[in-house]
Amino acid sequence: MLRKREKSSITFNMAPMIDVVFLLIIFFMLVSTFASAENIPMEIPNPERSLAENVKIVDRVVINCRTTQMSPDDESGKAVYSIGPNRPESLESISKRLAAARSANPKLKVIIRADKRLRYEHVRAVMSVVAENEIEDMSLVAHVAGLDG
Repeated sequence: MLRKREKSSITFNMAPMIDVVFLLIIFFMLVSTFASAENIPMEIPNPERSLAENVKIVDRVVINCRTTQMSPDDESGKAVYSIGPNRPESLESISKRLAAARSANPKLKVIIRADKRLRYEHVRAVMSVVAENEIEDMSLVAHVAGLDG
């Protein structure tokens, strides 16, 4: 007696692939949040004839300089400084942190981001702190002509 073989159906289980896709989505959402955390919102100057280049720096410290000034006519604004997304701190505290970072990495790079409403004397004070700590590689952030973002 001949038996008919039953045809087996081949199925593809999508559950593991969906799990992997969700894990990748969560990972990339978290990484993108951490990368943008040090760029707090502010208006950066946009010079017309900038020679600045868009360079990726690996070993760096970002110092944000903001003002408490609410409007361009407000003269009572104070300068507020912070390293990355951290809470505001004094220039003396920033100097100590730069000294510690410089001792750990002699080729440390400092990037200064300043609100365009902030008076230059406050930016110059930060530049002096960087120079006092013998950090030679310092950059000021401005929009590069022809590039958006």
